[in-house]
Amino acid sequence: MTTIVSSSELTSRAVQRRVEAGSSVICTACDQQVKFAAKQNRQQVIANVYLAGRWDRVEHYHAECYEEAGAPHGTPSEQVLSSRSRKS
Repeated sequence: MTTIVSSSELTSRAVQRRVEAGSSVICTACDQQVKFAAKQNRQQVIANVYLAGRWDRVEHYHAECYEEAGAPHGTPSEQVLSSRSRKS
């Protein structure tokens, strides 16, 4: 079964999440690794980027770099999804 979604529904969007251990992504803004640090609650912004209504890529940012860049993909959602809440 194929699901067709109007291209007007597919827009770039961002979410803010805690940086997890083992993270190896590079910040789009500063070109430095988004690193986990024990005992620190570091945050990252992850953005799905759509071009012409089609998914193109995922961009990762340090939370502060995203803010300094002017929130290029809109205000990030801060909804927290844990493995427990997904099972409910």
